[in-house]
Amino acid sequence: MSKVELERYGNGVALVRLNRPERKNALDDEMFCELLPGVLDEIEEDPAIRVAVFTGAGDAFCSGADFEGCSGWDLDDAAEAEDYIRKTCEVPVRIRTMSKMSIAAVNGPAVGAGFGLALSCDFRIFADDAHFRTPFILMGLGPDFGVSYFLPRLVGIQDALDIMLTGRRVPASEAKELAVAWRTSPHPVEDALEYAALLARQPTRAASVTRRALYQSEYCDVQTEVLVHEARSQGVAIRSSEFMTLFREYRKSLVNG
Repeated sequence: MSKVELERYGNGVALVRLNRPERKNALDDEMFCELLPGVLDEIEEDPAIRVAVFTGAGDAFCSGADFEGCSGWDLDDAAEAEDYIRKTCEVPVRIRTMSKMSIAAVNGPAVGAGFGLALSCDFRIFADDAHFRTPFILMGLGPDFGVSYFLPRLVGIQDALDIMLTGRRVPASEAKELAVAWRTSPHPVEDALEYAALLARQPTRAASVTRRALYQSEYCDVQTEVLVHEARSQGVAIRSSEFMTLFREYRKSLVNG
């Protein structure tokens, strides 16, 4: 039985299940570097798969890195350790940049790298009793697996700092308030599969273009791209008669209170 299982449905949906329930689905070297990348290759190359749902076996989503099954912690050379971390952290980048849509069905604790895995998905549906943590700080580590990129873009810098500097447990209800969880549900896997089937029915090219456009705006450099596009559109708008009319009305409203 594989530590990472791929189950295909006939409706454009696939289910990826982390399958180490005895270890709370902790990720070891084989999962980081071989099994998850291999499953992502299968998903990307299969035109019948439109949406991938990620979840964990048993009562956990993923408890993060399995320190007993990861060789990087024994490396004495800093450069070798960096290379190891780079290799293990390719998975969240690949999930976010692949052409297929993704949903994390967070059926239990999502901790450390497990939380990064959930964050890399397009949608996150949390079980009512699920929670997440970023305990890197408690081990004297900085964040990895994409957490420092994904989390502040969802919750803002202050909340991300609070979560990462305290390593505290964040329950599903707060995850929903922070927009980390898109939904909470007593049946996250079933709900994720149902929503995945809906997404899989959307026009393939239009869905891909929409998803790519939204994520490209995240990757754009604020000075050389975002501000250039904003300035260009504003330059057109500011010369329009509509702007002058509405601007005068706005100024008048300020004067009149």
